Amino acid sequence: MFRVRRCGDNMSGSVLLILFSVAASAGLPARDSAECSPFGIHDPGFPSPQNDIAAAGARWVRYAGGDGIVWDAVERRPGEFDWTRNDWLYLATARLGVRMFVSTISANRAYGVEHGRLPGDTAAYLRFIRQAVERYDGDGVDDAPGSPVVDVWQVENEPDIFWRDSPQSYALLLAQSGRVIREANPRARVAIAGVGTPEGFGGRRDFYSPVFAELDRLRGGSQDRYFDIFDFHWYPFSYCYDYMIEPPEPLPGGRRINFTDYVRDIRLRLGQHGYADAPIFVTETAQYDGTPLPSRSFPPGPERRPLPFHSELSQAAFLVKMYVSSLAAGIDKVFWVTLTEWHNFGGDTNGVFDHVGLVNNPANVGLSHRKLAYYAYRKLADILEGSDWHQVTTVRDSGGVRVFEFRKRGKPVWVAWNDGTGEKPLVLSDFTAGRGKVTEAVPDCRSGRDVTDYQAAFRTRELVPSAGEVRLVLAEVPVFIEAE
Repeated sequence: MFRVRRCGDNMSGSVLLILFSVAASAGLPARDSAECSPFGIHDPGFPSPQNDIAAAGARWVRYAGGDGIVWDAVERRPGEFDWTRNDWLYLATARLGVRMFVSTISANRAYGVEHGRLPGDTAAYLRFIRQAVERYDGDGVDDAPGSPVVDVWQVENEPDIFWRDSPQSYALLLAQSGRVIREANPRARVAIAGVGTPEGFGGRRDFYSPVFAELDRLRGGSQDRYFDIFDFHWYPFSYCYDYMIEPPEPLPGGRRINFTDYVRDIRLRLGQHGYADAPIFVTETAQYDGTPLPSRSFPPGPERRPLPFHSELSQAAFLVKMYVSSLAAGIDKVFWVTLTEWHNFGGDTNGVFDHVGLVNNPANVGLSHRKLAYYAYRKLADILEGSDWHQVTTVRDSGGVRVFEFRKRGKPVWVAWNDGTGEKPLVLSDFTAGRGKVTEAVPDCRSGRDVTDYQAAFRTRELVPSAGEVRLVLAEVPVFIEAE
């Protein structure tokens, strides 16, 4: 039985910005080990000792917005290119051995292209995309200094929210961009723009049905595939990790959307259009801590009242449950938003997106420590990395008790918790190992500031089976059960 208690002394650190050299002679680490990992971070900004995505356990990063490839920012005047920021960021990331998923934005004032519109000068836009992909393909020809590699190129972001043109025009942009990306780097993969909210996929603001229909028309019976990866975003800020109310309360007409059902619907739709085998990524998901204000993008009311309080513990438990249940539902990769908190995101003071990071930003509320969720993310990656991600089994999902089995180097690792009230017993009857260990997935502290020793921060105990069974008690905080 595990319960949270205080421990340790405060440990904090300021976020330091370290300038990385972009010398082409710098060696980059081997990349193969990261390919299958499901652990990603969305838009963490420039790496630093305090903002080190690899040290947190992430093997993938998604760069979007200003850290993605923005045509307007790189080619401010026709024919004049400035790649300095992207070169600097992508090489620093590659040096960590982290794979990159990069979104593009086709807006460009020099060519009269508004954000969310199909470029009028298609040739100029496609030249730019080709040059970007060639620069970050690592083939030694016209590479950025150090030859960093972008593994996945995503064409735009959240078009159900931000695309101003027709869905058909987005489909054309995707088809044209994908063709050029593959020509420039046959090893690269193409991702369709991520679904902003469930209402944008099959809901009242359905954007993707006409996109798929137009892609079918463009294909014209051929075997062309215009994307390799499907992506959606999941932000159940006021609710449990496994469902959302869309639109959020107290706006009228909200409907409950179950995560597993939503993934099943997406997979069905992909199969209907020839993309049954496309991996599904969740490149944006998060939960906040504290009492932030809701995002101005989706205000729940004119007064924008503070959201209900979430502790560091509840944020950390959400993170573990979100990752594990996503992998069990067949999601390929999950990207948490973000590592170090943003500040005044979207112009919001104390907005919800300033509270979702794993490390406090002192510019927000004066705190700078790593949160419990940071350590939970790291422990999750430490224990599960190297698993066979295609063999995740739901052992139990009833009465609030959820148990999932992973296979790592031929041995089982279970992750279990209780979503109901109080505590509930669990019996694993197929525990064939001689001994085992149970580890709580969140540090045994009230706050990440109390963690002074990562290895000692998590409560563990030995399991000795009796007649092939082990017994334990589950509560809100997930636990790892390992056979030794």
